[in-house]
Amino acid sequence: MNQPVSWNRLFGFFSRGNSLPGGCVKIAVMGLTFLLVTCRVGEAAKAPRSFTVTVEVDLGRDIGQSFGSLFEIRNSTGRVVAGAGFPDAYNTRFRTGRHRLQYFIRPDSSDRQFEVERLPHPDLDCGVYLCDVDDEIYAWTSVRNNSVRRWDRPSRTWVAELPPGIKTLTSGDGVMRVGSGRLAFSGSTALFNDRQILDPPATGRYYNFYYADGHLFFYHVVPGEDQTVTRVYACPWTSQDSSAIDLSKAVILTTKYERETPFVWGQYQTQTLTVSNQGGIYVFSDGAWKTTLEADNTVSYQVYSGLHWHDRLLLAQYPTGNVFEYQGAAATRKDGWPPVMPGVSTRARECQTLGIYGGDLLAGVWPWAELWRYDRDATQWHAMGRMFTHPELTAERTHPYEEQANRFGLVTNHWGQRVTSMIPHGESLYLSTSSKGTYEWNDGYDFLTEGQRREYGSVLRLRMPGNLTARMQWKESPTRLTFQYDGRSMSIQQDGTSIATAELERPLKVDLADLKVSWSQGVYGPLNGELREHSLE
Repeated sequence: MNQPVSWNRLFGFFSRGNSLPGGCVKIAVMGLTFLLVTCRVGEAAKAPRSFTVTVEVDLGRDIGQSFGSLFEIRNSTGRVVAGAGFPDAYNTRFRTGRHRLQYFIRPDSSDRQFEVERLPHPDLDCGVYLCDVDDEIYAWTSVRNNSVRRWDRPSRTWVAELPPGIKTLTSGDGVMRVGSGRLAFSGSTALFNDRQILDPPATGRYYNFYYADGHLFFYHVVPGEDQTVTRVYACPWTSQDSSAIDLSKAVILTTKYERETPFVWGQYQTQTLTVSNQGGIYVFSDGAWKTTLEADNTVSYQVYSGLHWHDRLLLAQYPTGNVFEYQGAAATRKDGWPPVMPGVSTRARECQTLGIYGGDLLAGVWPWAELWRYDRDATQWHAMGRMFTHPELTAERTHPYEEQANRFGLVTNHWGQRVTSMIPHGESLYLSTSSKGTYEWNDGYDFLTEGQRREYGSVLRLRMPGNLTARMQWKESPTRLTFQYDGRSMSIQQDGTSIATAELERPLKVDLADLKVSWSQGVYGPLNGELREHSLE
């Protein structure tokens, strides 16, 4: 016979954090407990533990666009648990590969464990930036005549090797896929499949190239006896053009100040945006340039990263350290995006890097190399720590090692700590670090140990279960993509051929009950293409 139950004892059992198996209802009527528990466990057993998503997508003609999202899946609670698409980010120096397809499984908010591994040092002094070309990752620094190293994963070493198709790599240069071809920018020139399509200028130089919306964009600085002039070009060109770029057809903007230079490019719908180091926001749309924020050299306003995220373009800004969002008009500040890490100054903060990993937005913030993750479902930022182990945090000084920088006659913020890049690759996210600039190391800097100084200019690999990134083979016609998850592994297939797989070390805590799919929508922005077929099984 059942004994009477004390309400206080029962409440205390659950208030101490105890729970019944399988997410059972916590009920005080003991005579009914077995019946209800059995029912709920039976329902849980019937809940799906795997799924397969298949889409046939036609991305159309490749004119440099952001391709966006293929799908996003929510469960019965409304939480996003899976998705896939093409991340498009520009972090200070380089743009991520647009043909890289990212697929994620997103577990419960309580199951977001991650680990960070510091890879062998590239030996490129105090700062590097990363770029990815096809399936390779390269580290670049401005010192030592713009040195470059390729990460050789099998040997876990850095190899002195340039990306294919170029002879030099400087800030704002790069290599990208356009359709099945290769578009390269280097030394004031542009080449497509090794055919030169843009000659160097007669005077000055071309730099900070970007290709979008069927236009090749770049800055042109023209030195003069009386005044140096900076212009921004938008040149019509597509990979189908057999002739070189015709500069007489270019639409040209002359900047307000001489030697304005950008750290970022980005896209919003059919608009292409760049921000100069003097705070000028210049937008190319409908064949014309417009200025949405006038440059002002009396105040600091720099943007270091642009990321296509949901229905907007995010811009990472200094000196607020916050993200600004652009949706076709003015860029507006998202106050508290991301927050300030406890124990440091709130002044002169720089949100420098943005990325998407595991379905969440990530942000890196100077001058303490903070890493933050944003859970959109919970509308909450989560601190992921610092990418440096030294020095101890302080709010008394804005930047690390200010006294030491002054002692050596350097600018006070010389040893500020940056997270410079975020490159999703395979199961991982590759991060890089830098001092304020990519400076050469001086053995006279006696205040840093060998291990401490090599945290500058380092590359780290962050791994959080549930992410898979692979290069998609470009097709001029529709292609079929299949995304699978079975609780222990996840995989991507293209037209029946596996292009990526990941074995999970443990099952993820992900609720797959009552799944609902949003097709052509998601964290990577709306799909820029046609989804011809789709299914969820």
